[in-house]
Amino acid sequence: MSSAVSTQTPTAVLELAVERVLAAVRPAALGDPVVGARRAEESLRDALQNARSDVDNLALLQALACAEAACEHLRYCEIQEARTLLTAARGQLALAHERA
Repeated sequence: MSSAVSTQTPTAVLELAVERVLAAVRPAALGDPVVGARRAEESLRDALQNARSDVDNLALLQALACAEAACEHLRYCEIQEARTLLTAARGQLALAHERA
């Protein structure tokens, strides 16, 4: 992870990852859905490992739960389910910013 990303808050790091994964799993962006889902899952899992330090923020915890569930759906190439959960995570991250 780059030093620019490591200085961001856990909420910002996860938010960036969620946005990138949402863009990566758009139907138009997926050339090979299996490869795209695997890459998206890996990217999201990396962000999740780095976002666990702020456990006092309930909205962030809910966003983490949504993102973790999205990873499981990506593992099985269930793109639509993953997108739904990532959209929910994005909403919780917006709330996490307000409460930070």
